[in-house]
Amino acid sequence: MKKKLILFDMDGTIYLGNQIFPYAKEVFEFLKKKNINYVFLTNNSSHDIEFYLNKVQNMGVECTIDNFYSSIETTITQLKENKAKTIYVVGNECLVNKLKPHFNLVDKYDPNTKIDAVVAGFYTELVYQRLKDACLFLESQDCAFYATNGDYRCPIEDDKYIPDCGGMIEWMRLCTGKTATVLGKPNPRMIYDLMEKYGVSKEETMCVGDRLYTDIAVGNNAGVDSVCVLSGESTLEDIKKSEHKPTYILNNIKDLIDMLD
Repeated sequence: MKKKLILFDMDGTIYLGNQIFPYAKEVFEFLKKKNINYVFLTNNSSHDIEFYLNKVQNMGVECTIDNFYSSIETTITQLKENKAKTIYVVGNECLVNKLKPHFNLVDKYDPNTKIDAVVAGFYTELVYQRLKDACLFLESQDCAFYATNGDYRCPIEDDKYIPDCGGMIEWMRLCTGKTATVLGKPNPRMIYDLMEKYGVSKEETMCVGDRLYTDIAVGNNAGVDSVCVLSGESTLEDIKKSEHKPTYILNNIKDLIDMLD
């Protein structure tokens, strides 16, 4: 199997919470030795790429900022392509700060203020007023509605989960009747952007993760091989029931070594 670019989910795939899986460093040392490029994809817009760079480096994995790509970058690109100028953001300060240099950010709902889009992200600093104002904009204007990701829950230690962006935009949909366009996984745009950057084909690209409706779905939507690892959210029973079937199923990413060697 000849692959030149492997795209990895992080939480549940290379680590869980703040604990790296013991075999992860060995896998990335192998990929580096084989000259196989790897990029960590994250839907999590509650942190910037620099946060993940420091986190993964501190876990002992050799990487640079070029090894990371997030839904925030995809969101910025999409908004610019749609010529959005004025937006309202429902998300952490990190997301706000990343969008601020590129767009005019509105601080609160005003019926006289015209906006181009509402942007929602993983909002761990949740303030109800911002949800309320976003819904008022969506109800009263014909503006676009984007979400950095559609994950319903985020895994943490001890097999526990916390609410993610997907649940929040579902709440907003029930309130306003408007459905967000999700720009992160499973939207294949992130993969297309990276394939172009690295000059690789679909056949040379692989997507690896633990979540069926994001990690596996994005690989399938992009037409590349997908690998579901059983180290995170999904179980064999989940895979049997899911419409999103991976190309391969592995116990964990360590099994990639045998698959690729």
